[in-house]
Amino acid sequence: MKIKFSTIIFLILITYSNLNSQITVQTTKAFKTGEVLEYDVYYSWGLIWVNAGYVKFSVKEDIVNNKTLFHFIGEGNSKKNWDWFFKVRDKYESYNDTSTLRPFKYIRNSNDGGEWVYNDVTFDFKNKSAVGYLKTKKEPALKTDTLKIKANTFDAMSMIYYARCLDFDLYKPNDEIPISILLDNKVYDRKITYLGKEKIFINTRTYKCIKFKPTLIPGSIFKEGDAMTVWVTDDKNRVPVKVETPIIIGTVQVYLKKASGLKY
Repeated sequence: MKIKFSTIIFLILITYSNLNSQITVQTTKAFKTGEVLEYDVYYSWGLIWVNAGYVKFSVKEDIVNNKTLFHFIGEGNSKKNWDWFFKVRDKYESYNDTSTLRPFKYIRNSNDGGEWVYNDVTFDFKNKSAVGYLKTKKEPALKTDTLKIKANTFDAMSMIYYARCLDFDLYKPNDEIPISILLDNKVYDRKITYLGKEKIFINTRTYKCIKFKPTLIPGSIFKEGDAMTVWVTDDKNRVPVKVETPIIIGTVQVYLKKASGLKY
């Protein structure tokens, strides 16, 4: 049951950002410093569901080079009673401009069942480039790449928060939206399909939601395609509340457990 936190990042919201300027971002942010979102991660074998892990996203502020930046933090862990089977201890961080949300720096420190990854990326939008440093268990020598980026290229963490500020009223069901994301020193162009609005029931509460299907990046867990479904709240906070996707063996579901420090 190799549920990597990098996949959970995708599960929760790397579902939408546009490569072009026609996307309109709300003038007010959907979040504020101090927000914390916590999720339970479930995995199924047939009819058996197991609460296998949890994920937490936090919004802070830090001063870098005399400039105040948003500091987005994502942490993922397996439950202790599952560590014997597959131990996960992952942390993702992104430092971003408080106005445009463009990333300045992105850091990934992940260890999934002994398969570790370290990735450190510095963005230079003036020169449309990013410098990434990457080490993995399979290739422990530090690898340096200079990548070409576009005006709306984001890392996995900053993508989540940028997406929550988009104006979804611009779309109609079945519209396809191109996306761009930098992950492990590669830039991927994908798309999501907007499915409309839907009410869902989670933990004694009904949510009015916006619903999407993203095109996934293939890997050891996902097959390439549009099988994943994501629900985010249809309000000013745009909080992801549920994600569901089949994987190579079984199904993963992610549910919002707790939200604090919301702006609205």
